[in-house]
Amino acid sequence: MERTRTRRRGLVTVLMIVVCALLLVYVGRVFWLYAGATEGDVPSSSSIPLPGGSQVVNVITDCGSGGCWSLIEVRPPDGSTPEDLARELGADPQAKIAGNLIDPRTIWLWAEPKGDLLSIRADYWSSEWVP
Repeated sequence: MERTRTRRRGLVTVLMIVVCALLLVYVGRVFWLYAGATEGDVPSSSSIPLPGGSQVVNVITDCGSGGCWSLIEVRPPDGSTPEDLARELGADPQAKIAGNLIDPRTIWLWAEPKGDLLSIRADYWSSEWVP
């Protein structure tokens, strides 16, 4: 009986140490993302939830006085227009993609139809657009 309690207490202690260590690693990563953030950070095209059938044609990183952003040109799925794709993304004119557990930073999207493509500007530095 005593041996079982001691063993259980040891397992609980080890489990708590492992959980605390993982939590410290995660908090350190989040701190590193925010403390090491520069205006040159840009989201990748894979972080944008494009519908099936969409095709990324071109990705350009561009910078200005307000930071850097990715310009992503996307061909909409067959039977869809660039305007439909912009509405589906919610980027009519601006969308906000909340961060996730791996990268908690918010991504801001601006979409503009250009011929048969949709040009999406994605960055971490914009603020909410007020009409």
